[in-house]
Amino acid sequence: MFKLSARIEIRSATKRWTFDKVARVEITRDMDTLTDLCVMTLPRKVRWQGEERMPVQRGDEVGVWLGYDDDLSLAFRGFVTTIGAKTPVEIHCEDRMFRLKQQEARKLAYKSATVEEILRDQNLGVPFRVFGEQRIGQFRVTASTVTELLGQLKDQGGIRSFFRLEEGEPVLYSGVLFEREAPVRQVFATGVNLIDDTQLEVQNAADLKIKVRAISLLPNNKRVRIDVGDADGEKRTLHAYNKTEQELRAWAEQELRRLKQDGLKGTFTTFGAVLIDKLDHIGIRIDGIRRGVYQVQKNIIKYGTDGFRQEITLGQRITQ
Repeated sequence: MFKLSARIEIRSATKRWTFDKVARVEITRDMDTLTDLCVMTLPRKVRWQGEERMPVQRGDEVGVWLGYDDDLSLAFRGFVTTIGAKTPVEIHCEDRMFRLKQQEARKLAYKSATVEEILRDQNLGVPFRVFGEQRIGQFRVTASTVTELLGQLKDQGGIRSFFRLEEGEPVLYSGVLFEREAPVRQVFATGVNLIDDTQLEVQNAADLKIKVRAISLLPNNKRVRIDVGDADGEKRTLHAYNKTEQELRAWAEQELRRLKQDGLKGTFTTFGAVLIDKLDHIGIRIDGIRRGVYQVQKNIIKYGTDGFRQEITLGQRITQ
């Protein structure tokens, strides 16, 4: 029987507190949301190294390591956002996006911008990577904070942004299709490490009816509009500025490829061993049959008295 292990670190400007026990942790890593979240419940009896009451405050740094038999992996790194008033104490945290929510956006205007130019000019203070079609045409930064700017890019062009931990440090990813070379992180198989696969189902691209409408606003206030996909399909709309019809079509077709693909879709449950992150490549084998390699779209990590589990949602299929 494996023994659950954990380490929690909380740092203020002047002190550090470390715990090797935690009642409960839930971490959400999701490429469709800007911010990864961590909620942890501390044991009822916690010693704060001489402090009369809990000294943790909003903005303190948090690190969470989880594993079995003292073999720990970094599961979350971020900042305290709220602290519960009841006992046992529940602490809510956000990843590095917490800092970008406080960083004022530089108000800049572009005649023809790329996502990389926009992010570089914001002096993010962290490394970033941009994937896929990224020229968005004429663009003006009107957001108050950097996080609001990332939300603006998502609303207007379908550009998703999120942090991944690489070598323990946050890297900002932005793009529509995240086509990247990466080894298979783990293979999940029935009877081995696949606890529950009942939420997985087969998806055939030919059966999906999707229409992507892309609209570009030109400097003279005229609009260019193109539709790609199925005329009678579920409609998705993208907005852009000062794109040519050719550029607009490339943008729309990229989104259509993301939405319309063969393979499995849904969520499965596995053990906590080998923590999986967004964009990791994982293989699926059900009842001895290979069902493909997929990017991970979302992972909810749950740790506590009832065990250590991961609920993984599949994203884009990479290979068969």
